[in-house]
Amino acid sequence: MDAALQRAPGHRVVVFNAFFFKLSLVGPCIVELEELKTSERGYRVSQVTLKQLPTPAPLDEPSPSAYDPSAYITKLHIIITTTNKQDGFKFAPLDYKQTPPVFDGMKLSKFGLAGGPDVLRIYENQEHGDKGELWHAFEWPNDREPIDAKSIACFADIATSPRPFITKEMMHAIRASLQFEIAFHRPPTNPTKRVLVKFLMKNIIDGIMNADAWLYDQDGYLLATARHHIAFSEKKPKKPSL
Repeated sequence: MDAALQRAPGHRVVVFNAFFFKLSLVGPCIVELEELKTSERGYRVSQVTLKQLPTPAPLDEPSPSAYDPSAYITKLHIIITTTNKQDGFKFAPLDYKQTPPVFDGMKLSKFGLAGGPDVLRIYENQEHGDKGELWHAFEWPNDREPIDAKSIACFADIATSPRPFITKEMMHAIRASLQFEIAFHRPPTNPTKRVLVKFLMKNIIDGIMNADAWLYDQDGYLLATARHHIAFSEKKPKKPSL
């Protein structure tokens, strides 16, 4: 997302589509950016690809002539639409019935990023789990980072990877993201201090969970909507030791 925004000063993200090809590893990577379309009306469509070596290793001094694309594996493929338009047509569907989750009653989650609450505070409420619904809240500690489009994408990705509420077998299944989409609304006037997320697991078909999420700020303003498709597979049995 940073790569696309750096090439488009004054733009904001409208839609973010991510396709996960292979598991990314913590380590050096290559990010390729290609502009697919630039509109005179202020829209821009970019393609961003994240690549890694089969075994991530420290990169040599960056040099376009030394870069061999065939040596790298594509891990993540992203299509980003941005705009610099500040106004335009507005319409809210009349049958929109979602309401923001309530922070009161949420508890600090045991699930989190490396570093725990010192890195990111994650709260949750699982009282609606029997309906496939999960509530989350996210805060950066001590307001050390602004909550922007990158933060919202991070929170949506974490929120749409919950423990499923179907069967005991599925709770231990291997989960892999296939596709992830975020549609951003106009940024709110007031600074965002906390993001509340309502996640709804709609169904699981052929081992693929389809889920929707709504992301609000602390004032109940709808920041973005998200859709996540996650594949479930059984863990392979361990080979017997000889």
